[in-house]
Amino acid sequence: MNLLKVFSNKNNIYTWLVCMISVILTGCQLKEVNSQLEETLNVSKGNERELLKVVDYFTKKGDTLQLKAANFLLENMADKYWLGGSSVAEYYTFIDSVYQIKQEEYDIPYIYSCFIKRAKHLKDKPQYLMDAEKIKASYLIKNIEEAFNVWNKPWNQFLTFEEFCEYILPYKVNKEEPQEWRNLYANRFSQAIPASIQTAETACYEVNNQLIGLPIHISTSSIMPIDLRPSTLYNIKFGLCSDYTALGVYAMRSVGIPVGENLIPHWGNSNLGHVFNFVYGNDRKYHDFASGEQNPDEHLVRFKNKIPKIYKMTFGRQNTSLGVISKDLEDVPSFFKNPCLEDVTGKYAVVNAQTTEIDISNKQNNKFAYLCVFDPQGWFPVAWTQIEGDKAVFKNIGPNIVYQAALYDKGEIQPVGNPFFLDSIGRKAYFVPQKQKQQLRLERKKENSSSLEEIALYMKGGKFQGANKKDFSDAVTYHVIKATPKPKYTTVICDESAQNRPVKYLRYLSSDETYGNMAEVEFYARGQLKPQKGKIIGKYETSRFYPRNGAEKMFDGDPLSFFHTNDTLSWGGLELKQQACVNKIRYLIRNDDNGIRKGHLYELFYCKDGVWTSLGKKRAILDDELIYKNVPQGALLWLRDLTKGQEERIFEYKNKKYIGINHEGFKIIFIHDFCKTGS
Repeated sequence: MNLLKVFSNKNNIYTWLVCMISVILTGCQLKEVNSQLEETLNVSKGNERELLKVVDYFTKKGDTLQLKAANFLLENMADKYWLGGSSVAEYYTFIDSVYQIKQEEYDIPYIYSCFIKRAKHLKDKPQYLMDAEKIKASYLIKNIEEAFNVWNKPWNQFLTFEEFCEYILPYKVNKEEPQEWRNLYANRFSQAIPASIQTAETACYEVNNQLIGLPIHISTSSIMPIDLRPSTLYNIKFGLCSDYTALGVYAMRSVGIPVGENLIPHWGNSNLGHVFNFVYGNDRKYHDFASGEQNPDEHLVRFKNKIPKIYKMTFGRQNTSLGVISKDLEDVPSFFKNPCLEDVTGKYAVVNAQTTEIDISNKQNNKFAYLCVFDPQGWFPVAWTQIEGDKAVFKNIGPNIVYQAALYDKGEIQPVGNPFFLDSIGRKAYFVPQKQKQQLRLERKKENSSSLEEIALYMKGGKFQGANKKDFSDAVTYHVIKATPKPKYTTVICDESAQNRPVKYLRYLSSDETYGNMAEVEFYARGQLKPQKGKIIGKYETSRFYPRNGAEKMFDGDPLSFFHTNDTLSWGGLELKQQACVNKIRYLIRNDDNGIRKGHLYELFYCKDGVWTSLGKKRAILDDELIYKNVPQGALLWLRDLTKGQEERIFEYKNKKYIGINHEGFKIIFIHDFCKTGS
């Protein structure tokens, strides 16, 4: 029977379409209309005929399994969309052309700034385009048949139909524009898998090695809030973590490797979240990997003790998701409204997941409770559970993280009780403000960056020199960096033998193990309160990673910018207008600019019952020093820089030491000496 002829009456097409698809998919017995399918048709806006063609095609073909696959896609299509319009089209024209350029490194900030300057439609509001309204039948039919064509490999024959639907069948990954992509990617990556490969993990390993050979340049932000379409990802040269994750999904699924995406909604010990890949192995376990970076089981180990929760992002709706369970019961945080999330934290042993029970004072009679982690914008919910009486039991929670229990009411997170630190064996240590007060001397607003700490190790041997010859053949050395420098302003008095020598030229000469990596240098002449000024000079190879970070960065007054080169023993300095006798130098190595900055306005908070209470605002009189008195002992603290910057983290002050949670998740001391001012 040709279903298209049955529905020739345009006014009746919607009603009949729902009924007939239900008949076809339930063995020709009229049953209750599938509500998910009805929802898809509700947003199709005249595209019902195209959806019907898909059903009609596979009905005629007589392939019941492919018909079920079509039903799976249709039933889960209602909330799928992508962004389009003039601003998006303009960006694709730009970024596709940039991705055609082949070079070793890419100056991403400069590239983005060029687009911003030239864009004519950047401020145009993107259009929301619904898949159900725009997708053609031919597209879905081709996607389904091509997906089934690769479901006959040694590395995927173990898949159930339901697993196939999630890990190979979907026509898209996130909210990108739907395009035909399977043959494009298969032609590129199918040859990467030797005939001897038998498992999904080893097949993933082979294809990912191909991706590892591609340019991988991770950007922390993008100027266009879109998920890149597959044709653009195919030529990617730089992008977000999520872009490379999607690239891996397209590459793997094109050759039948069962993969997907996992989401860490928010790190437990730093800001933002993370997206990464997984391959579903023949052992029916999830094996994490990072497209183009780390192979199976090599990625998450980098983030041990930093992960509060891991969710699998699915194409199909999950009945266990809060987005489904909470429907018509109560409002939930926006993150959990997504019905296509499955909690898989317990599937990854590296997390060392724990169970914790919280006493809940539930005056609003909420049905759900949440665990939140710190974010400068507010407590961010990462886990949920159903409340039973006055208890909330949270399972599969990442340890070595500070959590805040909460309810959700009137569109806002409502903290319950004091925050606590959950250790590696499930014990809770609450942060409870005491009546006893203490005085703090603060040098930073968050812990040191571990990557920058490693760079500092190689700066020993760097020199500060003066000379009267431009090539420094008559150089006099003012100071040699003999110990690993700290990421704060350091003042040194010049060697007495050099102080009385007038010089025309000044410089910082890096060691033979580092590539510049100096943020600020100030040379002071005897009796002068202001540093010397002059013409920027230097001898160095321009950095291929930071091509705009020349010697001028050491003298621009910006602690975050830094001198970087492509060679060691590189130098940059000043040519003075007239000779000067230098007796003091102040310098700052490459850093994250999270130290206390002179002139910036700060505000210190302590947490009581989950609410942040201000201890007042203060303007820093000195660099790397801020004094606060009358700070409650035992409290969780948070220092904000109201002048500049967003990287702020919680900490505690205990036993005259300033203790935070570092990148590995353990409590560490990052300001060591409070004996002079601490109490």
